[in-house]
Amino acid sequence: MKKYLALFTVLIFALSFVSCGAAGSSGNASGEGGAGESSQAETDGQETQHKIAVLVYNRADDEVMSFKKYLEDYIGSIFNVQFFYSDTIRSGEEALAFIESAAEYGAEGVMSFNSYDLKAEVELAAENKMYFMMASGTVSDQAFASVEDNEYFVGVVGPGSFIEYKAGSDMAKHFIAEHETNEYFILSGGGCLGNEMHKLRTEGIIDTLQNAYSVRFDMTSEEIAVSEEPLFFEEGDLKICVVPGYISYDEYFEVVEEQYKEHPFSTVLAAMAAPRMMEAHKNAVYGVIDCYSENNMRYFTNGQLDYVCGKYSSIIGPSFAAMYNAVTGHASEFRVNGKAFHITQGFWASESKEDFNEKYVLASSIERNAYNYADLQKVICIYNSEAAFEDLKKLAEEYTFADAIARRM
Repeated sequence: MKKYLALFTVLIFALSFVSCGAAGSSGNASGEGGAGESSQAETDGQETQHKIAVLVYNRADDEVMSFKKYLEDYIGSIFNVQFFYSDTIRSGEEALAFIESAAEYGAEGVMSFNSYDLKAEVELAAENKMYFMMASGTVSDQAFASVEDNEYFVGVVGPGSFIEYKAGSDMAKHFIAEHETNEYFILSGGGCLGNEMHKLRTEGIIDTLQNAYSVRFDMTSEEIAVSEEPLFFEEGDLKICVVPGYISYDEYFEVVEEQYKEHPFSTVLAAMAAPRMMEAHKNAVYGVIDCYSENNMRYFTNGQLDYVCGKYSSIIGPSFAAMYNAVTGHASEFRVNGKAFHITQGFWASESKEDFNEKYVLASSIERNAYNYADLQKVICIYNSEAAFEDLKKLAEEYTFADAIARRM
């Protein structure tokens, strides 16, 4: 590993003597295209170490750890960036406290993976002259509108409402088609805590089940998804038990255990990662909206996991590029009509262990990943002076497995 990183670093600094950073007169890190030349100031920017804070919801979460490996073991050395990670953030107060800590640390920006109060978080970052972005997630239209004019809010890269909802719906459709069951134990995650992603996924699951069984519950799918209390419904042939909360925390998992003892359904659909549930109840079959992790590969192999929809480590590469542009003085070039951007970036999905394993190789590799340093340099101004928002948007939206394979050919 160190051999590869050292080689990459030497290559980058060698190419930095060509105009426009690594791009030079050829336009990008791989020597293709025709970008213009950068100024000496921009070239010098590559040699300055930058500090970027990372706000996470659970440091022990597989997705968080995969992102951390990509940023610290790959991105940090190549782009001379030091990352400052939060501990597990469980409330809006803790999020704001971390932003204050990031400012004291000297961070120039905050890449966030969960938001409790986006407006308060962005405003606090702006007070400390730090850029802020949702690096991989979904926020409500109202929350986005409240901060889109703030010059320190870079934007959002993530699935967006439609894809989040569809992720839950598609998972439910898979189990309806492939499994003979009418009983579903549903983990709604942080919908009750303001997590827009989990709320929308749960709504997709519930609406799809209701449509498939031609029933309607006496609460809307949104009301169910944001409920702070467990709920049980039986209509026609369909039975569902919906349990809220982050089950990695003992207080929420205790409720899950109580409800599962009362409703020991063999099919569990989770709007989030569910390793604790899978370890405790190995006879059930699971579908999760999570990530391409080693743990999920193991659960697929042992037959517990039957469906995964989720992200992979390097999917956050374009988000890093956006933040890096901001902290190196190019934030304004990547605004859309003066406002923060919103870029859609969805998931990979697997319905079999064979498909999962094929995708996992590209999802987990540092040496050969879906978004490598050369891909990112093409949309970073100090390496390519002609880099523009549309280039970043195009790269981020080419997130599919087929897109990643094409880049690595």
